[in-house]
Amino acid sequence: MKSITLISLLLLASLGLNAQKRPSDKLFEKMALKPGISLLSFSKSMLDAVNMNFDDDNDDAQETHNVTGDLHEIKVMIYTAPEEETPIDFRKEILRYLPTGTFKVIEPDEHDIHYNEGSCDIRVHKNGRKINECHILFKGETNGMLLSFFGDFRAEDVKGLAEKAEDYK
Repeated sequence: MKSITLISLLLLASLGLNAQKRPSDKLFEKMALKPGISLLSFSKSMLDAVNMNFDDDNDDAQETHNVTGDLHEIKVMIYTAPEEETPIDFRKEILRYLPTGTFKVIEPDEHDIHYNEGSCDIRVHKNGRKINECHILFKGETNGMLLSFFGDFRAEDVKGLAEKAEDYK
């Protein structure tokens, strides 16, 4: 009887751990194994240590973008096509793990995000009115970058971060 109870508790614990996974966790697990992929992850404690206000110089006017939501983590995935291997279709691979049935497609123009060197895709996963995952995919001719934000925030909050990423490319 004790062994049945122990097995039941272990099964429930493993189901609980799997239920707590984020919808995009599989994306990072699978893409991390591909050649040319670099991953950076910034935890909440690291983000809290950094001032999350970004100044942006637009002509003569200075604009400040604030992240007003509760940001828990940022992940950055950078793809640089390896010279010795056939490049992957980075955009296609990423979007495969962010299906439209689970993630809502946000048009970059809706939030005034512009990307001049290729395509920009935005997918969000909502929990009620708040966004708990936002993925911004920038794809050039061969290389690409994915910015992923995790927490409880609004879509407007990521505009400043997306623009800043564009400035540093």
